[in-house]
Amino acid sequence: MKFLIFEMKTVCYNSYLYFGDALGSALKNFGHEVEYFKIDEDSLDDLENYVGAKYDCLIDFNSDLPRALMDDDSYFLDHVDAPFYDIILDHPLYHHDTLQINLNNFHVVCLDDNHKNYIHKYYPHIKSVVVTPMTGELAFGQDSIDWDDFESRPYDILFSGTYTAPTRIEASILKLPTMLRENVYALIDMMKANSNLTIEEAVDELASNDIYDYINSDKPLHTQSFYLADTYIRCLNRKKLVETLDKSNYPLHLFGGLWDELDLKHANIHRELPFNLTFTVFAKSKITVNIMPNFKAGSHDRVFSGQLNGAVSLTDPTSLLLKEYQDNASILFYDLNNMDAIIEKLDSSLSDLTKLKKIAQNGYEIASKNHTWTNIVNIIIDDLN
Repeated sequence: MKFLIFEMKTVCYNSYLYFGDALGSALKNFGHEVEYFKIDEDSLDDLENYVGAKYDCLIDFNSDLPRALMDDDSYFLDHVDAPFYDIILDHPLYHHDTLQINLNNFHVVCLDDNHKNYIHKYYPHIKSVVVTPMTGELAFGQDSIDWDDFESRPYDILFSGTYTAPTRIEASILKLPTMLRENVYALIDMMKANSNLTIEEAVDELASNDIYDYINSDKPLHTQSFYLADTYIRCLNRKKLVETLDKSNYPLHLFGGLWDELDLKHANIHRELPFNLTFTVFAKSKITVNIMPNFKAGSHDRVFSGQLNGAVSLTDPTSLLLKEYQDNASILFYDLNNMDAIIEKLDSSLSDLTKLKKIAQNGYEIASKNHTWTNIVNIIIDDLN
């Protein structure tokens, strides 16, 4: 089969570029032909060269391509003979402007079963939706995990990601029109009171209060307008988590931007790393910490990237992870509603490195079986067939 992978965005520590390259490499390992359009190497004008071309599949990540127009206002992607797969890495509400485009052959890969249901409900023109979390790989230069070296890994607790102060998001909320601002705050209060509530469930609850009278076709547009509620909760939860981790008896290492803005007492703050280099520090960690971006039925790639590099993943649970992993046996789970309990769990786990290594080994086995780029390729190929 012949694939064209677009790498149109150099954001999020170049994670999109890594995902595109890793997916392409896995496809080539299956014997497929892969071409790339890379925005840092190709000109946007070069997209015209694909008009009339034929491929078995086009792939992009968090794509804006469905909105690209020809001179006659027809959609560019409708002039390429191929199904288009948009791999969206966030909640669909952040991609409403793209998902609403009625392309001839539009497909989506998403990270969460709830997101799949949302897309099926509100974007029926999309021909298929499949679910698979993204993943990572063994750090460059490593052939295997040296389990004999686990106890001497230099980073006891590691978190990789950017800090965004909730006050920054609140500054944006305060600029909203009065009614919209009040409803965003109402949604925030709902999700703070119930950490299991998804943003779409919160919006449904808001709508049931007769504040809005809209039909389903309007719902995704309204949900998009409330994106700051989702963003605020994500930032608030990340802040609370790291402040809690900072209380551990064991050193916390943070890799990412702007953590110096948070008043931390003990954390070791390291420079930002390109996405593919985070695997190197995961391979030096005993425990890698994750917090879901409000995913309740999927996963963030940090979970599997840490496990594939021999670290124990500490994360809030989702229905996907609960099906595959067992707490204190192959993973460490924490409760968003009881973050104070994380410290006892961390200190207890790090005081018994023999047991912790066994958890790491069990997690590695599951991730190696279920969450590799080979698994992702199989899911996409199955959908194409």
